[in-house]
Amino acid sequence: MIKKIDVADLKPKMFIHDINCPWINHPFLRSSFLIESAQDIEKIAAYGIRQVYIDTTLGPDMPEAPTVHDINRQLDAHMQHLGRTLKTVPPPLVSVEKERVKAKQVCREANRIVHNVLQDCRLGKQVELEQVEPVVSGIIDSIFRNPDAIVSLLRIKQADKYTFQHSVAVGTLLISFCRALDIDRKLIEQVGLGGLLHDIGKMQVPNNILNKPGKLTESEFEIMKNHVRYGCQLLEKTPGISPITLNVAAEHHECYNGSGYPLGLKGDEISLYGQMAAVVDVYDALTSTRIYHAGIEPTEVLRKLLEWSDDHFNLTLVHQFIRSIGIYPVGTLVRLESGYLAVVVEQHHENLLHPRVRVVFNARTRCYTPPADFDLSKPGCDDRITTFEVPAKCGIDPQRYL
Repeated sequence: MIKKIDVADLKPKMFIHDINCPWINHPFLRSSFLIESAQDIEKIAAYGIRQVYIDTTLGPDMPEAPTVHDINRQLDAHMQHLGRTLKTVPPPLVSVEKERVKAKQVCREANRIVHNVLQDCRLGKQVELEQVEPVVSGIIDSIFRNPDAIVSLLRIKQADKYTFQHSVAVGTLLISFCRALDIDRKLIEQVGLGGLLHDIGKMQVPNNILNKPGKLTESEFEIMKNHVRYGCQLLEKTPGISPITLNVAAEHHECYNGSGYPLGLKGDEISLYGQMAAVVDVYDALTSTRIYHAGIEPTEVLRKLLEWSDDHFNLTLVHQFIRSIGIYPVGTLVRLESGYLAVVVEQHHENLLHPRVRVVFNARTRCYTPPADFDLSKPGCDDRITTFEVPAKCGIDPQRYL
């Protein structure tokens, strides 16, 4: 049985099923392993991990600990409550279908420019903000017209282009996040710029570590962590850079409980925009497929962000991030009460539990169906989402239907 326990209750010979921490924030080669000594426990605690999941079939039990099913029920109830109670975001100005054409162009241009800027930095050239600022402006315009269009494109990444595509995704998600918080456009421009450049320090990390096709060793992880310091040094030399842009780059790996890096800042010692960047950075990293890490479905990652808010993130900001992208983000594959599988194609930000979906597959007869759209928020529609699905297990590519 899988149970969740405090790290303080761990004992040697217990078997950790899941380290319960974003993999980008720890150097453990595996998330599942046997606790062999008190030193193992001390190492886990040193990375700010407060609770883990154990497998009681492979090691000692803790009878009073909650099971993974208990925890998931609590998180699901939390998500459902948020879907019913979160304040709405501003309505889109155009339909998601109309905006998607422009959004694709904006994404292509953003990826091209950010790639060039990062490559120039690897060659020792200075960042030229005039190259990047028009990209930020284009993303903001698209987000303000309809945020779902461009956000739905962000999971499409290529392994050899991950670093700059991740940078574009973080910048875009931060802009959408800022819009949901009704932040002034001038400030959004500075935050978005920070998102696009937050990983610029990785250009000074050796290629064999940056592009390693596997989990980093502990020593490699320590070298990778230096990218934050490198990035700050590069950006501080950039004419016209704002303190807000620097905060995003400097603080995106800080944790709310003080266990992050490079400064170990805690709580409100981290700027608002640094706290937002930490949430967005982990969300995009976990939903992205890498050579050594299969992307996790967005709704599952949102549940994990809620769970980790006890230690790693500001819970209020996690709530607001969920408000900005929805309980079931666009592109999520979901199962309906009727037995059909459908792709979420548009949010109703005033009704996060009932988006517009495109039915594509009958799970009962195991047959594809002609795609048909249903607005689950309409009074005459009785169908409801029961859960999200993993596309790879179903053999369905949601992007085909967007």
